[in-house]
Amino acid sequence: MKVTVNLETEDFPETKLSVSEIMRRKKYTFPHIITRLNGHVVERENREATLVVNGDDLEFYHLISGG
Repeated sequence: MKVTVNLETEDFPETKLSVSEIMRRKKYTFPHIITRLNGHVVERENREATLVVNGDDLEFYHLISGG
């Protein structure tokens, strides 16, 4: 399947993957990450159950605090 991840097209051999699995494969381990799938926020507790399929648009935002 082809999925847009943070504005770049990515190919995965599966026909669907959870948001959490894509995060693991991308090695996104920051503690505060906002996730949007096709423009809708995916809550942290729903990432494992939310499936990404061919043509979807997935965005990750890393929140960093500081001064």
